Amino acid sequence: MLESVQPSPAQPTDVLLVGCESVGKSGLFRQLTGEKRALASNIKGSTVAALSATCKINSDVRLTDLPGLQFDMDSHSTQLTLDHLEGEETILLVVRATNLKEELIQLQQKLELKGKRVAIAATHRDKYLPSLAEQKRVQELLQMPVVWMNARKMEQGEQEQVMTCIENARVWGVTTSIIHFLPASPNPVNRLLPIFGLPIIGPMLACLFILAMFALPVFSAYMLVSWLEPLTEHYLLAPMISLLVEQVPPFLANVLIGNYGLITLGWYSFLWAFPVVIMISITTTITEEIGIQEHLTNALDPWLRKIGLTGRDLLPVITGFGCNVVAVMQSRSCSSCTRASCMSMISFASACSYQIGATLSIFNAAHVPFLFIPYLILLLIVGAIHTRIWHKSTTNELTPIAPLPYLQGMNWKGFWWKVSSVVKQFLLQAMPIFLAICLVASIFETIGMLSIFSWLALPLLTLFSLPVEAAPGLIFSFIRKDGLLVLNEGQGSLLMEMSIGQVFILVYLASTLSACLVTLWTISKETSWKTAFSIGWKQMLTSVVSAAIVAVGLSIFY
Repeated sequence: MLESVQPSPAQPTDVLLVGCESVGKSGLFRQLTGEKRALASNIKGSTVAALSATCKINSDVRLTDLPGLQFDMDSHSTQLTLDHLEGEETILLVVRATNLKEELIQLQQKLELKGKRVAIAATHRDKYLPSLAEQKRVQELLQMPVVWMNARKMEQGEQEQVMTCIENARVWGVTTSIIHFLPASPNPVNRLLPIFGLPIIGPMLACLFILAMFALPVFSAYMLVSWLEPLTEHYLLAPMISLLVEQVPPFLANVLIGNYGLITLGWYSFLWAFPVVIMISITTTITEEIGIQEHLTNALDPWLRKIGLTGRDLLPVITGFGCNVVAVMQSRSCSSCTRASCMSMISFASACSYQIGATLSIFNAAHVPFLFIPYLILLLIVGAIHTRIWHKSTTNELTPIAPLPYLQGMNWKGFWWKVSSVVKQFLLQAMPIFLAICLVASIFETIGMLSIFSWLALPLLTLFSLPVEAAPGLIFSFIRKDGLLVLNEGQGSLLMEMSIGQVFILVYLASTLSACLVTLWTISKETSWKTAFSIGWKQMLTSVVSAAIVAVGLSIFY
């Protein structure tokens, strides 16, 4: 998939940025084009589609940022890059200065570069910059233009040097034997943090770190909203409700301030979901930028292989706690034999930030916020069992995951752009959809059609002894996971009438019975409707069976 983000000149010079993962292609692309959507992440597989834009300092040059190559597996993203290499475009090989020799050998052996115009960009010069004499020797041996730069921070002069290098691209005639004569690289990177390399303790610490990535922002959001909620009810909602009751017709009043009102339920849902979405985006973006995420997934790789996943597959799963759709797209970097497993785990266990905000809101409305932690733990445990049972990938045959990126400082420009993108997505996409759900529910309640939902969900509700009034929340959660917020209708009156066990089972079922329609649609586009349907019915079966087991357990202890 090639996405053009600027009008192209009549006959531009097309240049493809090609290299292994985490070498800085996206950072270089952004520096040369100013295209914000290519802001780099210090994480493997962050580029999953080709992105094209015109160069800032030479509008006759159009650059295309391609996904990083993974020669150890047959991923969708690698095949996308290989397909682009079949054309006649100029190629800018992007390699790390610290691993220049090793990466050039790998690219020479794996790619068909003979006869193509090629230039070389060596990134991470802030980590290692060879002497001028060594730089000259490299260029003389290769007989190719080579430029060294730091892709995260480039001045105008450095950008011009890269463009000059591209303009001087030559036909590739380099052999592997010649590359072997290059000076040895210092290779000071790619060491797992010692604390995560400890047997048993390392993976356990990695699990705790990942838990903290989400527990801290959720707890912070909970404390903030607990303080804000009574204030907004007293100074905002109460006066507004009093005014509307007197001034508007009954039908409109029900739509605006009824049990499913756009103002009452809509504001309550916004208040609980928005802080969670923001704070989770902050923690996940920080861990991406500094590079710690891949150390965590590397430490957990041996454990993950026991359930049919690898450390690489955990990266999209973590992304899923922000947005399932983005995570499914990021799974393109997974091996073809584990991608279905990864998408299944995302669909079942990756509670997106909207879902987390919704469940936290519901547990709080029922006066049982402490249920959120066992709920999240249950999601992960059942998700792991679900993945192992239904997707028995042979992960032992896969090559160990690729070298680790550097631990480095924050790219604040990238950080703010990513967080602001999440805010825009919530305000312009997620919230309008939820308000539409509130509107439909209000209208249906007014005209007496909510019984349709009760009829659809009656068998399941009867099986778990749940009230029929919970049907709308169960049904709307199929559309979007924050659709279960309609369970807050009547200021949480329904939830407060239910037992602790009923609330827990209801929220668990609404969360896991199916992925939201947008996620299933994305899975179908990425793979096929058959795959999406297979993931869907297996998840539904696992959800019902696991909920039944939990219900039996709760009945014993309560």
